[in-house]
Amino acid sequence: MGDEPERIALERSGGFVNVTLRADLPTEALTPHERAGVDALLRRPAAQGAIAGAPDRYQYDLTVRSGARQHHVRLGEHEIDERLRPLIQRLEDTAPSER
Repeated sequence: MGDEPERIALERSGGFVNVTLRADLPTEALTPHERAGVDALLRRPAAQGAIAGAPDRYQYDLTVRSGARQHHVRLGEHEIDERLRPLIQRLEDTAPSER
């Protein structure tokens, strides 16, 4: 990507009730452990389409922004590993409540 990542955005969709959750944070607000998740995302290939065959499962769309550039990754909940979990959890915790 070249430039230093500035922001990370999450859109989580799917699940049993299919409620979409959105969050966005500046990367400077992340802990080193959460920042490692951003670095792991940047090593993954860009999203190519919807995740097939995953009813009632979450789909995570994550976008890392660096200036005018962005890197978008789409993951199924089964693809969230120990490097990504702290980052995903932080973004989910900062999302506005739907209640």
